[in-house]
Amino acid sequence: MADRPALAIVVQRYGPDVTGGSEALARAVAERLAGEYQVTVLTTCARDYVTWRNERPAGTERIGGVDVKRFLVEEERDLDAFNRFSETLYGRAHRREEEIDWLRRQGPYVPALVRELEASRDRFHAVMFFTYLYYPTFWGLRAAPERSVLVPTTHDEPPLRFEIYREMFGLPRALAFLTAPEEALVRSRFPLEGRPARVAGIGVEMPPSPDVPAFRARHAVAGRYLLYAGRIDAGKGCAEMLDFYARYRAEDPQAPELLLIGNLAMPAPTLQGVRYLGYVSESEKAAALAGAELVVCPSAYESLSIVLLEAFALGVPALANARSAVLQDHCRRANGGLYYGSADEFMEALGLLLHDEALRRAMGENGRRYVRDHYRWDVVLARYRELIEAAAAG
Repeated sequence: MADRPALAIVVQRYGPDVTGGSEALARAVAERLAGEYQVTVLTTCARDYVTWRNERPAGTERIGGVDVKRFLVEEERDLDAFNRFSETLYGRAHRREEEIDWLRRQGPYVPALVRELEASRDRFHAVMFFTYLYYPTFWGLRAAPERSVLVPTTHDEPPLRFEIYREMFGLPRALAFLTAPEEALVRSRFPLEGRPARVAGIGVEMPPSPDVPAFRARHAVAGRYLLYAGRIDAGKGCAEMLDFYARYRAEDPQAPELLLIGNLAMPAPTLQGVRYLGYVSESEKAAALAGAELVVCPSAYESLSIVLLEAFALGVPALANARSAVLQDHCRRANGGLYYGSADEFMEALGLLLHDEALRRAMGENGRRYVRDHYRWDVVLARYRELIEAAAAG
């Protein structure tokens, strides 16, 4: 298979134990394209996006049919100091040099990865970059803009207004978006100048019969429950979700439990009716989703929301944050969930979903159909291949 074209994928973290959405997408695409391309992933030795601490050895290993080449991060991040610096930039006029300094502080600072890409770029048929925000993508695109595909996983956030990203979005030869609202956002901010660009999305595959009784037994879950799955972080809307849930439970003490699964990036909740179950495997997550009355998606900043699509695939409706154009778009196009813009709307929508079984079932089936029609891997991979070949052709 040495005649397969060489494809590089650049992403900030990589591995089966990395749970970030863009990183999961990069790995899913890399492994599924490995039958057609010689795929090399250029990434860091970090597992944790908060500090970018080196936790894996530098060098190359083989994972899932893909060569993964890791580079040492040269500076760990102090998240509190970085956030303070960020706030000083967001609220005032500033120079390009300050944005470049911000990019380095955000990290992961891996100049060796950029040097490697610059030295080896001519051997690659194409180079795909996942996530617009981080150092490897910004400097990597400058080092190897020829035959480049950017999968920006964009959402509306303060850094998107930085001038350095206007520069960066002018470099890729092709762009792949996850949703129509994401594409509309990018087009509203940056001139794409007729370059190949389309919504490629992600494929969603869930086990046909997740073992819900085993999940319930392992975690002593006896009754109905709501589920949040993902990074448990105030920045993901979790603090607001917990506050809104507490208000609902104050009015209905018999409300179903709210179960949280994923990595904890905020103080563990101690609210009545809320339980943190920790990080779980993919099969365990599928069982947790399948048994839930509904999945809560509280983030205002989403470029796709894999968890929402996984819930839809299992016939589970969603309660989503209306401030996320992407989540609202999914719910509306699928007719698979409700969305809220305030505490009162959260309580109203939650009560409606919990007390109307026919509505839950109908929305669950709508969501299942939506994923089947739009998020099958054969359809999605054809879109990525199209963009790769367009970029490779120059």
